[in-house]
Amino acid sequence: MSADTSRAESSPPIVAPAKVNTLSIVSIVLVGAAFMGIAVRAWSWGPIFAGFTVLAIPAVGAGHVALLQIKARRERGAILAYVALGICYVFATYALVSGVYYGIVSMHHLSPGG
Repeated sequence: MSADTSRAESSPPIVAPAKVNTLSIVSIVLVGAAFMGIAVRAWSWGPIFAGFTVLAIPAVGAGHVALLQIKARRERGAILAYVALGICYVFATYALVSGVYYGIVSMHHLSPGG
C-alpha cells in the first residue's frame, strides 16, 4: 500500500491547458472579413463585400477587451488579439491618410483657380 501512495505523490499534477480567448478569435475573424472587403473591392464581388470594411471598428473593441480578459483570466490568444489590433490600426491609418488626400484633391478641383 505504501508503494501506491508514493507513486501518487511523485506524479506531476494534471493541469488543463489554458483556453484561447473567444474575443481574440472574434477580432481576428472580423479583421479577416474587413480585409476581404478591401481586397475584393475591384472585383466583380466587390459591391457585396465592400461593406465588410466597417467590421474593423468592432474588431478594435474586441481586440482590446480580449487583451484585458487574457491578462485577468490568464488565457491564451494574446498574439491573435495583437495581430488583429495591428491590422485594424493599419486600416485606420490608411482611411485617415486617404480621406485627407481625397479631401485636398476635391478642394483643389472645386477651387475657382483649379
